[in-house]
Amino acid sequence: MEEKLIEKVLFYEKQRLTQWWLYVIVILVQFVPVFLIVTDSSRVEFFMNHPDFLATKAITWGLALVISLVLIFSIKLETKITDQGVYVRLFPLGFSFKFYPFSNMLAYYVRQYHPVREYGGWGFKGRYNNRSLSIRGDRGLQLEFPNGNKLLIGTQKPQEIIEILKSLQK
Repeated sequence: MEEKLIEKVLFYEKQRLTQWWLYVIVILVQFVPVFLIVTDSSRVEFFMNHPDFLATKAITWGLALVISLVLIFSIKLETKITDQGVYVRLFPLGFSFKFYPFSNMLAYYVRQYHPVREYGGWGFKGRYNNRSLSIRGDRGLQLEFPNGNKLLIGTQKPQEIIEILKSLQK
């Protein structure tokens, strides 16, 4: 029977979207179609003559709003560091953690970055060989691999990661 080694988690961070303005944008975007319908008298007349169609539209709009908000509320970036490597997942895009062993890395360090300028914003961004997983902020754990690929993992706890990486290098 094969024994499974249990790695000790030295660092764990869970980040969520907490920017209030993001929720406002989603709700406003959902209200634009309603505003267009209400301000166009020909559409209002159409809906008054077709109440079933109006009910279908209302239900569709309500579901779209709920699904959008649930997706935004469920987004989370989780990072774990063990003595073997880094585990990361951006839920709901990834249901399981992706493991990056230290033995397969050329370098790993914390750095400041420019999310919009370097990667086009937050989220799962970047080009095929230079990717970023981030929720907010401008600090991240940079991983560099022998094949030239890079992965930046956003963090709100850069100092803690620096201390963990120092202890691992000893």
